[in-house]
Amino acid sequence: MENYKKIINSFLEGKIENIEEKGLIPKRIETQISQIFLFPKTVYKICKRDNAFFNDHFRNLADRKTRIDFYKSDFFENNYFSPDVYLNVYGVNIADGKVVVTNNVDSAEDVVMKMKRIDLKYNLSHLLHEKSLTEMDFRSMGFQQTKAVDLYSHQPKTHESYYDIFQRRFDDLKDWMYSAPDYFTKEKTDEIIKVLREYLEKRKEYFLNFDKSKYVVSLDNHSDNIFYQDRKMFFLDIYPPKEDWMIVSPWINIYRPATDIFILMGEKYSKAFIQGYKDYYGSLNEDHELFYFIYSAAIQAVSLHNLSVNNSVKLEDSKTYKDFILKNIEKLNF
Repeated sequence: MENYKKIINSFLEGKIENIEEKGLIPKRIETQISQIFLFPKTVYKICKRDNAFFNDHFRNLADRKTRIDFYKSDFFENNYFSPDVYLNVYGVNIADGKVVVTNNVDSAEDVVMKMKRIDLKYNLSHLLHEKSLTEMDFRSMGFQQTKAVDLYSHQPKTHESYYDIFQRRFDDLKDWMYSAPDYFTKEKTDEIIKVLREYLEKRKEYFLNFDKSKYVVSLDNHSDNIFYQDRKMFFLDIYPPKEDWMIVSPWINIYRPATDIFILMGEKYSKAFIQGYKDYYGSLNEDHELFYFIYSAAIQAVSLHNLSVNNSVKLEDSKTYKDFILKNIEKLNF
């Protein structure tokens, strides 16, 4: 862990060797799993090794090989969906007391990802609060994302049923909600998960018989990870943090951001985004829309709560998401 601390401190002090903007002091943003260093033109991201919750429940990034493999997969998927943003991955070593970036990733002490710096005014969460996008913008975004997912050449394969995949997702969602007991009490979390499981059970045949050839790669594409500039949609950090989350039905990817759009801006804009999916595929079974909305909202609600310290916007959003879940969860009991 001493080497990790030295790497982080060297970034903060502008003492990293062999980077484009060497000597400049970056702004640091700390997420739940990453340290992000913002320079004037570039951004460098390095994963935390000491997040016990993440290491226990998602991937053990304290393990060097797991960490390197995660970076490679993370970069590959993000670079496909946002090639103008995700520029490269580099190894990071400590030599003669200095932290040095190298092209050799496999034998490095750690890995760092290089990205183009993006103006946060193009972030979808910001745009939803600004209410500056039109229905046509959302329709275009829905189409762009759906097409990009469909054309992705590394679609995951499995013989596992959609029913079983979702049962595990509920296990993970419960753990995620348990991690914020001051936001959702354990009792309330248990109630919500119980309703979601009962909904799935009542429609077990539908989920069991889902055509496995239609599985697609999963995107961690909530609104904080989506950007829209000059009518072009692109992403940051959409690689799922857990291996079990790599496979979904095509409409999960459309409902995840559609939930954020619905809650933060309104139903007609959410429908416009979903229409973009229909423009590409021609149809969509919307029978389970509220189920997907509540499931997606529960994931994002806890994330917003965790990010709400000293952030009044995230705090208000976390309350809005929680209200949406509590208001609508019982509607699934039919």
